[in-house]
Amino acid sequence: MLMIVLLPLLLACSFASPTTPNIAELNELLDSLRETHAPDSRIELWDVQVHAAQGTLQVRGNLSSQKTFDAVQQALEKQFPEVVNQLVLLPEKETGTIVNALVNNSVIHLRREPSSTKELVTQALLGTPVRILKTERGKSLIQVPDGYIGWVNTAEVQRINQQELTAYKESEKVIYTVQAGRSYSDPNVESLPVSDLVIGNIVCKVSQQDGFTQVLYPDGRRGWVESRELVSADAIFHQTTVQDSLVQTALKFHGIPYLWGGTSSKNIDCSGLICNVYFMNGMLLPRDANMQAMIGRELTTDFVSDALEPGDLLFFGRKASAEAEEKVTHVAMYIGGGEYIHSAGYRERVSINSMDSTQPNFIESYPAMFVKAVRIVGEPYEGFQPTAKNAFYNEIIRSGE
Repeated sequence: MLMIVLLPLLLACSFASPTTPNIAELNELLDSLRETHAPDSRIELWDVQVHAAQGTLQVRGNLSSQKTFDAVQQALEKQFPEVVNQLVLLPEKETGTIVNALVNNSVIHLRREPSSTKELVTQALLGTPVRILKTERGKSLIQVPDGYIGWVNTAEVQRINQQELTAYKESEKVIYTVQAGRSYSDPNVESLPVSDLVIGNIVCKVSQQDGFTQVLYPDGRRGWVESRELVSADAIFHQTTVQDSLVQTALKFHGIPYLWGGTSSKNIDCSGLICNVYFMNGMLLPRDANMQAMIGRELTTDFVSDALEPGDLLFFGRKASAEAEEKVTHVAMYIGGGEYIHSAGYRERVSINSMDSTQPNFIESYPAMFVKAVRIVGEPYEGFQPTAKNAFYNEIIRSGE
């Protein structure tokens, strides 16, 4: 009788559904993968969720890095082969190039979420090569050359195919060099403006007439710009970074209002100022102050101008201690004569201050906040690079230059 009772139970067990994977263990694995392969959400998208459905688990979402995508896929296959992997590598339907769009306004705002009310994380300038990762409801998630990711209005970026990218690459491009100005419908400053322009904007050169240059925008618009306000993009992209030129560029930003997330001469934050100054001198630096503090060669941890040279970066925040790690929250650039230029909430604008306590533009609180000084010029390219070596810009810089 006992055998008769046990037999149906054994048969039922042999045909039972496999045990649902442990959700906690799966989430633990994904958290570990994120910490290892995508720890910085500023420069890498990690949008991954676990879903349970009908006794199975699914991993859904989007990733922006092929390396991270492959690592997650391999880990899931090895440790959770029963889990359905529905992750998507962005952008979908990859075109084979890292660049698929160009910025089409003088300045565009990248936000943390697809809403104009959400945090401004950075900006991008006209003509900048970008990568659209995905588009939804009039907003596009894009990645810019320094790696930053954010949401913009889709109309502000012009999608381009491979043929259009090649044409843009081989065209003669010019860069706007003054704080702010305009392009015009005719070679005359009294004609109708086409758009505003800011320092660092990139446009294609079409022709010249009467001291004006006709330029072409990514969306096909044409405008006339005073030729004296433009310089060859090739000269900027391949420029050797020198101290005096860094100072001259930095001074062009003096008085520009401070804005968290700003990287343009409309509004700018501390690290945005440094990025802009170095970009106009042929060098691409990381976006944020704490990123910039990780590159170059450390010179001193004392708030003194001894041994400093123009172009050196000064970092502020909190020194490392037994109780806490170093924390960098602000950056300035030394310009010589014991002075530095920076964009700070202290004055709500780009200003020049002194490291000399006897000077009227000395900031009393800054010595205690000083973390270190770092030199970029002449140092090995580790964590930063000439603009021409950047993967995004390399797609638009003319061949043979």
